[in-house]
Amino acid sequence: MSNWFDTAFEKIDQSLAHLGRRCPKCGGALHRRFSLLDKLGLFLPIPHTIYAHHQCELCKTKFRSYRNLTDVLLEASWVGACAYLGDFKLFALVCPLTWLICSGMGKNNWSQGTDTIMAAVLTGILWLLALVFGGDSKHSYLMEHNVVMFLATFLFVIAPIWVVLVLDKYTTFGLAEEEDDYRSNGMRHV
Repeated sequence: MSNWFDTAFEKIDQSLAHLGRRCPKCGGALHRRFSLLDKLGLFLPIPHTIYAHHQCELCKTKFRSYRNLTDVLLEASWVGACAYLGDFKLFALVCPLTWLICSGMGKNNWSQGTDTIMAAVLTGILWLLALVFGGDSKHSYLMEHNVVMFLATFLFVIAPIWVVLVLDKYTTFGLAEEEDDYRSNGMRHV
């Protein structure tokens, strides 16, 4: 049984590994850098910026691009779950608050690509809560059947990760290298 779990998780790991963005300069892993407003913007629909900032893991080159469809999907998903929760709308606030606390505390321990994955997991958990508590509790039978609840939890945690990684990889538009501070301020480096 242990080998079966190891094999299953290795296959999941391999399928997720090829979905990462690559640096156009050196081919290293390209990870998104999140400001506080960027973190809030993954859940709350605030039009704070049109650009996303990235950094290569190997050569440390910084890039910018337009915000991708991942941000739109996560915002729409959060708003949809908030609407579906009905009387339990405060549950929807748990998602961005947990995101801010965890991303602030775990910043030193997380790898750089973890931010988007964690946002997807939290969104999936929020939708699982919405199914159980929202919609006049018509899906409360999920709590009575352990196998169905396990499968729903697995689906709502793993599926958003794949969707977000696919959108991250294929909807990063206008990727361009950021100029350093001297060039962006109109000063020349002497």
